[in-house]
Amino acid sequence: MPEDGHTTRVTTGDDISSPASGKESSALEPAWDDEDTRAFYECLPDLRAFVPAVLLGESETKAPEQSAKSQEQSTESTSEPEPSPLAVQEATEGCADAEALQEGKLDVKGKDKEDKDKDKEKTKDPAKEKGKEKDVEKKVDTEKEKLKGVEGTSLDALLQRLPGCVSRDLIDHLTVEFCYLNSKSNRKRLARALFNVPRTSLELLPYYSRLVATLATCMKDISSMLLAMLEEEFNFLINKKDQMNIETKIRNIRFIGELCKFKIAPAGFVFICLKGCLDDFTHHNIDVACNLLETCGRFLYRSPETTVRMANMLEILMRLKNVKNLDPRHSTLVENAYYLCKPPERSARVSKVRPPLHQYIRKLLFSDLNKSSIEHVLRQLRKLPWSECETYILKCFLKVHKGKYSQVDLIASLTACLSRYHDEFAVAVVDEVLEEIRLGLEVNDYGMQQRRIAHMRFLGDLYNFELVDSSVIFETLYLILNFGHGTPEQDVLDPPEDWFRVRMIITLLHACGHFFNRGSSKRKLDRFLTYFQRYILGKGPIPLDIEFDLQDLFANLRPNMTRYLSIEEVNAALVDLEEHERKGSTDKTKLRRTTSASISVNGKGEANGVEENGKGHEDEGDSESDTESGSIFRDGREGEEESYEDKSENPGEDSDSDDEGGHAASDEDEVQVRQKVIKVDPEEEADFDRELKALMQESLESRKLEMRSRPTMNMVIPMNMFEGSTKDHHHGRGSEGGENSGEDTIDEEGGGKKEVRVKVLVKRGNKQQTKQMFIPKDCSLVQSTKQLEAAELEEKQNLKKLILEYNDREEEEMNGVGPQTTNWVQNGVNRPMSGRGSTWEGSGGRGGGVRYHLYCCTEHS
Repeated sequence: MPEDGHTTRVTTGDDISSPASGKESSALEPAWDDEDTRAFYECLPDLRAFVPAVLLGESETKAPEQSAKSQEQSTESTSEPEPSPLAVQEATEGCADAEALQEGKLDVKGKDKEDKDKDKEKTKDPAKEKGKEKDVEKKVDTEKEKLKGVEGTSLDALLQRLPGCVSRDLIDHLTVEFCYLNSKSNRKRLARALFNVPRTSLELLPYYSRLVATLATCMKDISSMLLAMLEEEFNFLINKKDQMNIETKIRNIRFIGELCKFKIAPAGFVFICLKGCLDDFTHHNIDVACNLLETCGRFLYRSPETTVRMANMLEILMRLKNVKNLDPRHSTLVENAYYLCKPPERSARVSKVRPPLHQYIRKLLFSDLNKSSIEHVLRQLRKLPWSECETYILKCFLKVHKGKYSQVDLIASLTACLSRYHDEFAVAVVDEVLEEIRLGLEVNDYGMQQRRIAHMRFLGDLYNFELVDSSVIFETLYLILNFGHGTPEQDVLDPPEDWFRVRMIITLLHACGHFFNRGSSKRKLDRFLTYFQRYILGKGPIPLDIEFDLQDLFANLRPNMTRYLSIEEVNAALVDLEEHERKGSTDKTKLRRTTSASISVNGKGEANGVEENGKGHEDEGDSESDTESGSIFRDGREGEEESYEDKSENPGEDSDSDDEGGHAASDEDEVQVRQKVIKVDPEEEADFDRELKALMQESLESRKLEMRSRPTMNMVIPMNMFEGSTKDHHHGRGSEGGENSGEDTIDEEGGGKKEVRVKVLVKRGNKQQTKQMFIPKDCSLVQSTKQLEAAELEEKQNLKKLILEYNDREEEEMNGVGPQTTNWVQNGVNRPMSGRGSTWEGSGGRGGGVRYHLYCCTEHS
């Protein structure tokens, strides 16, 4: 085979076919995933830089050589961490104490040598010499015991701090401190303490291994003692064949794996342990092998020296897994360990290339948007080339599930602000949100749940910013309850054990339900919550988390509402509710007929205009009802009509109830309704009459003074002219608001002739007289007067139509049979007339909560 220039090791023909060879060789991959992990396992502190060589058990003569070696090591590995000031301070303090102890020991040894020299010289009195030797030995023993006691106390305190060392700095400081207590017995005690790490404290194993690796540079016996104990324990546990103490086995094997990553435990020993588990691949041996691979398998697989052997072991592991009939837990453990060491091969993920403008839009919406920067984001979005970016901005607005859940209301606020400048954008956002909700109900995919919850919250916030009407909210709520029921796909679209639709309803009502607390919206929500309880009780036992959410929902929206405990109770309540609504709809129909009859008897001239407007409005109402008849919620809205008696019993329930009495009712009918509804205190009525009389008297007196002070040139039109105007169809125009010709009156009787008879008001002396004149029809005076009269008549008819439409819309909203969508006025662009901020389009009665009024768009013809 041709040699590969990137090959870093010699392989055989069999190895070439293995996945670890060639260009895909794991030897080319780094052994560590990130720089921090590499620094933890490879960059160990140099004890010779912090601790004197005497305390490390090295002779003073070897100290210069060791310091030279340490300098070479420091120059080779420049990435080693510098000692912190605290560590240096502790090292210097510990060094002073240790030096004092060592000086004490050296003094004792020096005294012993002097005593021996004196003993050699003095041979005259052997008995005295023996007595002196015994005294010196006793003193040395007592001093040694004192030193051992001090060292033992310090070592106990250090070992007690050992389990709390859960960071790299803490374990490094403790390592330096142990060097000042260095002795053979203390090293044994430390090795025993490290070996007896609690079996449930697996997070301490990497730090204990780092301590051993750091001390192993100067004290070889600690690592050898610890490895011998771990090996002995492993052989005992694997040979015992006892399926007990699984935590002890896992602690043992993971400790060996951590020491292997610090290159304390040789790789051959690790492979021996792994082979022992694979030879008897049953029960606890499977857990032990998987934990070993999870700890150091990736390190061994990526190391050039062990990659081939580890790849073979992994292949043996997978063959055993396929041959043996393992339980699901063990099968999952084996697959996780295998793919952790040897991730599956796949092509590199290709990142999507977006234009810079699209990247900037995503940065504004997904990164920069917050409560303090929303004005800046709005200004930047308005500066964009809207014709090019509108489609992509709409796409980003609908991805509310990809941002923070707490920022959904900010996206709705941006939609409301942008609708002031781009009306069609807000309409498109609402349509797309409703379409996404419908799509989620049709697909019912588990992976779309986060997206569906975000869209429900988005819809509620759009209502809060007055971009949708309450009818849209209630239609969506009933759609969630009813969609798919009664069809063969019911078990797929809404399984009995699936409670996600309940979560969707709770999310929507939490977002905007607090506005439905008065008027017709309150009655609609009460009715829906009753049906909602029947839906919940029909699904079976309620999960605990859903029950807590429902308790919070009812506590916030309807704390006094009855929670039904059985399906029979809620069905009985719904039967009563529907019967009550049926009676109310019948009474409302009678009232509507009565009011429509009273409208038609108000005079011939006015009746014609009212009939024309009423006809057009009835046609509009019919079209709206036809639209509603095709909706799923036709029955739901019909049942929300309230009877005439219910309104009279609850006069303060809705602030708009004064305007909802009937369909363009006459004055007489309105008086009857108000006499039933309003109860006036006699004293207050007397005070009101008294103040009214005083006000009228004051107005009359001021009027008299005004008439006296009026100049003589302004003549007053006689009353007989007004009396005859209704009969002859004359219209008088005062000289104050008219032209210089005074009072011009056009006689419509001569409409078929070429001339028009005009009555002119003249004054001779103190008397006012009228004279008749004939003016040609094509005269500018006649034409302008006719145009003015036509404009006044048209304005009057439009005003009547608006008032009738307003009364009818208020009545329909109260009865729950209003139009499904918001009214729109066509003025070149579609501008929503939501009925919560304009004079003619409703009465601002959303509920008790604080609404967000970002803009008020009222346009009148």
